[in-house]
Amino acid sequence: MTNRERIMLMSRWKSILFGAALVMSPVSAHAQDQGAAPAAEPAADRLAAATQLMDLILPTAQRDAMVEQMMKAIMTTMTASLKDQPSFAAAMQNPKVETVFNRFIDRQRQQTAEQLKAGMPGMLTAMSRAYARRFTVPQLAEMHSFFSTPTGQAYVRESYGILSDPDIATWQRDLMAKGFARLPEEMKALQQELEGVLGKPLAESKS
Repeated sequence: MTNRERIMLMSRWKSILFGAALVMSPVSAHAQDQGAAPAAEPAADRLAAATQLMDLILPTAQRDAMVEQMMKAIMTTMTASLKDQPSFAAAMQNPKVETVFNRFIDRQRQQTAEQLKAGMPGMLTAMSRAYARRFTVPQLAEMHSFFSTPTGQAYVRESYGILSDPDIATWQRDLMAKGFARLPEEMKALQQELEGVLGKPLAESKS
């Protein structure tokens, strides 16, 4: 294998690994450190009103379907953005690589959806408390009235799948493409800065 072929191969695998890390980001986003200082306890009447609102916005019978809809939209957009990248698309030319990566995508979607479903009660409690800190009882009552209307219920049904709307998906893919285009220069700048701090090339660094 020539040096050029080795470089091209490494570039393709870096794209795959970067794509894998990107796809896993929804998981890590919901597992962030919760070490922040505790917030003030919300007023009991506000909390009761906010809890009723959350039960209306995210009804128990629809929660799992909403999670699945949201995850499908996120993963579809992410994988489409990755496949737009030439080096990634080139790596996917290998059927074995494509099969392994597709299995990875399916596994991440399933694991993330299961994690979100399991964490839904805690999320609803957190959201209820957050709403209770920010809105008064009359404001929460107005929201409850709106979400009880046919229009409010339509909003609830559609809002979690709106990421899959063609216009939004196109915007997301364009945004990610710009990020990919900027990545090589950013990684080069990072390497140079690290080498300046370490005083030697990264390839020679042992720590």
